[in-house]
Amino acid sequence: MGMIFKEIGIVGLNNGCKQLIALFDTGASCNFIGEKFKDGSSIYDLGIVEYQKEQEFTLPDGKPKIGRIIKLKILKICGESIEEPTFCLWKDMRGFDVIIGAKLMQQLNMILKPSTKEISFE
Repeated sequence: MGMIFKEIGIVGLNNGCKQLIALFDTGASCNFIGEKFKDGSSIYDLGIVEYQKEQEFTLPDGKPKIGRIIKLKILKICGESIEEPTFCLWKDMRGFDVIIGAKLMQQLNMILKPSTKEISFE
């Protein structure tokens, strides 16, 4: 299956909106967000709405990691707004600022078309 990258918007507690490029990963069990973004800013600049429990997850190479579950104010994907989305905060995330996982894609009835790099909703 191909990979799809799209620009998304995230809004934090401070009401600032940040545009980031996200990887839409059907193999990811949850959504991930890095503490620091490629442009040098951080998730803390936006403001985290709520910290939740720590969660263990497995990287593609099979190594276990632990990340804290956080909640942001709004996630904007292709014109759709999701209130209070949760993300696993990944301290040393490399390569991407955000990964959108399968669970959220299923909840939103999202359809990925890797051949054309398009995302739509049922």
